[in-house]
Amino acid sequence: MIIRTKVVATVGPASSSPEMLEALARAGVDVFRINFSHGDEQTHEQSLRNIRAVEAKIGEPIAVMGDLCGPKIRVGKIAGEKFTLKAGATLTIQSEPIEGTAGRISTTLAELPAEAAVGQTILINDGAIRLEVVEVRPPREIVCLVKVGGELSSGKGVNLPDTVLSLPAMTEKDRRDAAWIAAREFDYVALSFVRTARDIEGLRDVLNAAGCGAKVVAKIEKPQALENIESIIDAADVVMVARGDLGVEMDLPAVPFAQKRIARLCQERGKCCIIATQMLESMTHSPVPTRAEVSDVANAVLDATDAVMLSGETAVGEYPVAAVEIMNRIGAQAQAYYDRQNPDPHVAYAPARTEASLAAAVHKIVEAEPVAAVAVFTMTGTTARMFAKHRPACPILGLTTDVKTARGMCLYYGVVPVTVAPCHHTREVLAMAADLAVKKGLAKQGDRIVVVSGRPLGAPGNTNTLVIHTIE
Repeated sequence: MIIRTKVVATVGPASSSPEMLEALARAGVDVFRINFSHGDEQTHEQSLRNIRAVEAKIGEPIAVMGDLCGPKIRVGKIAGEKFTLKAGATLTIQSEPIEGTAGRISTTLAELPAEAAVGQTILINDGAIRLEVVEVRPPREIVCLVKVGGELSSGKGVNLPDTVLSLPAMTEKDRRDAAWIAAREFDYVALSFVRTARDIEGLRDVLNAAGCGAKVVAKIEKPQALENIESIIDAADVVMVARGDLGVEMDLPAVPFAQKRIARLCQERGKCCIIATQMLESMTHSPVPTRAEVSDVANAVLDATDAVMLSGETAVGEYPVAAVEIMNRIGAQAQAYYDRQNPDPHVAYAPARTEASLAAAVHKIVEAEPVAAVAVFTMTGTTARMFAKHRPACPILGLTTDVKTARGMCLYYGVVPVTVAPCHHTREVLAMAADLAVKKGLAKQGDRIVVVSGRPLGAPGNTNTLVIHTIE
């Protein structure tokens, strides 16, 4: 059975070896994520090399996503590595680095005293520690009242949900990392803490200047992004609902509804959507997930997301392969239920109206009569993406002559990407599609498939031909 919801898995100490990467790929990973918040260039280079070696060995395209750090704020070094903050105490936060104590700590954001204001909330360690700013002493320090205490250690994340930071979305490290990524075989680049469409354009400028065609992923982690979500979706190629920081920066019960809204808007606008963070969190240390996690993943599929992402589960977890296998089992059950409901998604992607219209027509054909698979011949992947967004109740065979396009399609819901030789006539496309549908186990002799291509063949943006073909 083809699992149509794609799986993104984070590479880390538990999963960076060639043997484990191969096991994960065979278990159903479609996209590997390399997180630039951890590790160094040498580590990332080796991970990328190992992934490409696995790709060559198994003979299937694999996409790789580089995830930039963004302006993540962290606590500075703590003396003795940790201490306990008590509710009711005061804590001074300063810009200059020091070894922190229970009364004074530093932060990686030197501009914090200039950005914060009295009465605003500061959250540390994913919101476990809550502070209120009671005094600002620019430009060097602020004084906070500890509202909710807890254990504080070096490097813990700091969130400012009430503060609109003037910091750029891309730090100098991000620019260096983006330039490094642009010179290598990455297919997607994720930008953290996106707030406006301009942030996306800034990263795209860096990639374009280096001649890199990698697609841009907008990570939604801040309430300001929700205020600009439609323009962000239009500017990005992919949108990731990064529920970790988003759940700290905004009211936690509002996060599921933000997820649903973003997934719906991505569906309507023909853009891919990834749901991420704590999807199978308990499997970091447990061989089975909780019932709530299974429901969470299933609901993400029913929200019409294209992919679900594993973070610590595969990066540092004890059961990385099992996490991928269970993710796919949930996806299989969810897609069977989704197909029985047979919704008719609305997609209005202006730059590809013809492709969107053809995809809508094919959705009706698949609904009306038995079709084993849809085969799409595409140069850029846009046609395959439009068909994926209409979520037909059968697999989509994405045929392309370009290996980079094939890798890009690894993220598209229901698409089985294959790199093929160029075709010169529609009958060649029909024969090739039928042959590959059988070889991939998508169809058998006597089955009907829908084949979509363009005339002239090989010219992007000319998708205009639809054939219902019976496999002889």
